[in-house]
Amino acid sequence: MKVIKKIVPLFIVIMMTISLVACGNSSTVSSQSSTDETEQAKTFPKFQGTDFDGNSVDESLFSKNEVTLLNFWFNGCSACVNEMPALEELNARLREKGAELVGINVEAGGSDKALAEAKEILSKQGATYRNLFISAGEEANEYIEKIFAFPTTVMVDKNGNIIGKPIVGSIEDEKKIDDILKMVDDVKAGKTVSYASDDDDKMTALMTEVDNIFLEHKDVWDKVFDSIKKNFDSSQKNNVEQADDTTYAEYLKAQIETVKDSFTEDELRTLDNDIKRIDEIDKQIQELDSNKDSNK
Repeated sequence: MKVIKKIVPLFIVIMMTISLVACGNSSTVSSQSSTDETEQAKTFPKFQGTDFDGNSVDESLFSKNEVTLLNFWFNGCSACVNEMPALEELNARLREKGAELVGINVEAGGSDKALAEAKEILSKQGATYRNLFISAGEEANEYIEKIFAFPTTVMVDKNGNIIGKPIVGSIEDEKKIDDILKMVDDVKAGKTVSYASDDDDKMTALMTEVDNIFLEHKDVWDKVFDSIKKNFDSSQKNNVEQADDTTYAEYLKAQIETVKDSFTEDELRTLDNDIKRIDEIDKQIQELDSNKDSNK
């Protein structure tokens, strides 16, 4: 699994493109009794946003549904776009159960152009379910920044509580849709939901390890991403979107090469060592993802 960590919020939506193929093969979910205290839900952070019709939206939207599925996506995410017809059908079935699917575009609030592109994508895919972007709410934005892969779908009950763990990857296949619908029924019946796979905690730990590498040498990595962001243009974006076989480490190394004159020799050695560590972690993540595929 090629994992791209969110470092610079506006820049990462472009970087995430090289990890999308792996996102479609993530975990299944199951339900269990609500007596398990370890599965108590956490509240989704308060936020203020705007839907694609220009209406103000906040966390009160959860109270209008028994369950709300939040589907996080961005314009350049092919896996996100490809699943939209299935999400449209899923939303119709959810509405019959008093539930709803809501898309949250993580870049549409950045510019009118990004919003227009998002609307056009939805129109072409025949997606009419509600979409919005979050414009305010520090904790909500921090929550989004911790999303490691797209699409990611989060289930929230009518009280605003997050139910179970995020569903990472596409949910367009029939089995996952059936699982989700069953989860909705379970929530309405007073049950909670959890992941069936133990590999997800291992995956999260590995992703956190990558995060810690960036924090360990924050100053130099901030310099990397600031430099890349300044030099990023539309032609580079197209190249990244086509780099489906590029690992995270390879991508970072290539980008650093373009701005290496901005760093000292010591900084370059630090970056080189960090990339080697990231590459080893990425191999472990790919192995976990392969195991999931083989166990299907």
